[in-house]
Amino acid sequence: MSTGPFLQVDNLGCVFDVSRRWLNRVIEGLPRRLLRAAAGVTFSIERRETFALVGESGSGKSTVARMMVGLIAPTTGDVVIDGVSMTDPRQARERRRLRQRIQMVFQDPYASLNPRWRARDIVAEPLRAYGLAGTRQDIDAEVGALLPLVGLDPADGAKYPHEFSGGQRQRIALARALASRPDFVVCDEPTSALDVSVQAQTLNLMRDLQERFGLTYLFISHNLAVVRHMANRIGVMYLGRLVEVADARELFGAPKHPYTRMLLAAVPDLTLSGRARKAVAGEPPSPIDPPAGCAFHPRCPHARDQCRTELPQLAVVQSSQVACHGVAEGWIPASPSGA
Repeated sequence: MSTGPFLQVDNLGCVFDVSRRWLNRVIEGLPRRLLRAAAGVTFSIERRETFALVGESGSGKSTVARMMVGLIAPTTGDVVIDGVSMTDPRQARERRRLRQRIQMVFQDPYASLNPRWRARDIVAEPLRAYGLAGTRQDIDAEVGALLPLVGLDPADGAKYPHEFSGGQRQRIALARALASRPDFVVCDEPTSALDVSVQAQTLNLMRDLQERFGLTYLFISHNLAVVRHMANRIGVMYLGRLVEVADARELFGAPKHPYTRMLLAAVPDLTLSGRARKAVAGEPPSPIDPPAGCAFHPRCPHARDQCRTELPQLAVVQSSQVACHGVAEGWIPASPSGA
């Protein structure tokens, strides 16, 4: 067991080749097209912490999550989980042992469960894969104990996924994730396909499970209300890069980056505070042809010439990390009240 952060992401990047076929490029004289899904992503997660990644669709959140659990090979950088590198070939044996302690809950409970398997077989799959239960009786006993943990009856194990509601299917996915006795769970938009009332039940269940089993979460969402309920710390992504990392209370109370402020301004003001609000303007640029300098500068009301030519790096501002020339140099106030 390592003594540093439970998880360390260092300079993580991913580039996809989305070019047309070689012969088409030769005949039509087309260049290669590379899509930069993530670049220079660096952060850490402490044990039993919930770290959230937020941002608009296409910002690279899910790509980062898939690289962290080994579903996608990173182009650059590394992920170290409890002292074990996810990319170093010299740690292949340690990585195989580590995989049992990592699980993922996907966005769509209608697509992430095998429709031909009964719920008990879905939940039992990690038990068989990792040899955690020997006989059929042992497996049935484990499944019978897991289903009540997520609010289902053991008799529900005989049903097929189509016999459950969306919220119940996501509970089955949570039971499956818990079956391998993980330490780290990646939750990729786990409630976005659910009704609002069911979302609240699922989120409360996830928090209860975290407290009971000491889980560490990476939580991905574009719903800031959900993130505020779940996360200890938050990373804001824009066009494949982190633009702000802060404690949840700090980020919601005093956001630093102009993009973070625009995201929060788009949230409905249920308190009717009367504060001036400005919705997120414009559209994110194409990750195939991103703008030079700060990728946010075409949408930023504070952009200067420096923003159009120089790429900002994450720098410590007060208690947050912010990638913004204006905030770092002081010509954008660090407090949103002065922006």
